[in-house]
Amino acid sequence: MTAVIFEQQGAVARIILNRPEAKNTLNAEVFVRLNEAWEEVRNNDAIRVAVITASGEEDFCCGGDLGSVIPLWTGARQPQNEIEEKLLADPMIVDRVMLKDRPLHKPVIAAINGRALGGGCELLQATDIRIAADTAIFGLPEPKSGIVPGAGSLVRLARQLPYAHAMKLLLTAEPVDAVTAQQMGLISEVVSPDQLQARANELADIVAANAPLAMQAIKRTVLESHTLPWEDAFKLEMEQTGAVMMTKDAREGPRAFKEKRKPVFKGE
Repeated sequence: MTAVIFEQQGAVARIILNRPEAKNTLNAEVFVRLNEAWEEVRNNDAIRVAVITASGEEDFCCGGDLGSVIPLWTGARQPQNEIEEKLLADPMIVDRVMLKDRPLHKPVIAAINGRALGGGCELLQATDIRIAADTAIFGLPEPKSGIVPGAGSLVRLARQLPYAHAMKLLLTAEPVDAVTAQQMGLISEVVSPDQLQARANELADIVAANAPLAMQAIKRTVLESHTLPWEDAFKLEMEQTGAVMMTKDAREGPRAFKEKRKPVFKGE
């Protein structure tokens, strides 16, 4: 059984963490396969949006596999197979899996089916639209074990949430439910578990129908301008806006509106 399932349906990629028996924790195979999945999304022009979710009903991802990958990194045990050797040979793989080293400018939707703890909560911070089942739980429990949530949360969380909410999650290490997470701004919507995948797919179809170069320019500008001075940020915005305005898609949209039909965007 593969630890990460990758599916493509038209312009939508679906990435499914598939270790429900192990709380969908991140072991060597998950890191390697998830990195490969992100690269396919990044490099495949036919893919316009990705949905990341997990198998099972209890866990989205409960962080790193403490009995497997952590001892591997600390040297407490030696690699047992090619996948583990590949993980150890690539020191930047965690940054790429968490979309830190190479930000992904295509939209990513998270469908959070259960507990998102530790690295799982950090992974969802790398996504753009976050839909959670009302049974989902979110938390960064690392300080309870003497470590820190250093796979993105120390930088991303206080930029994505109001400061006081971010620091409450980081410093108490206490979990919150889906409704509280939405009130904090950590997630976009809360739905019943039986509606989760349908809602995520609905949003993916909506995003995929938009002009792909426009979507990528929007995300790129938001990510890259976030810490820039206003003058530089507006300059970047104008550069990206101008680039999109020169595309064939920018001409197709108004033409389709005038002709009273749906636009056919080709990413050109």
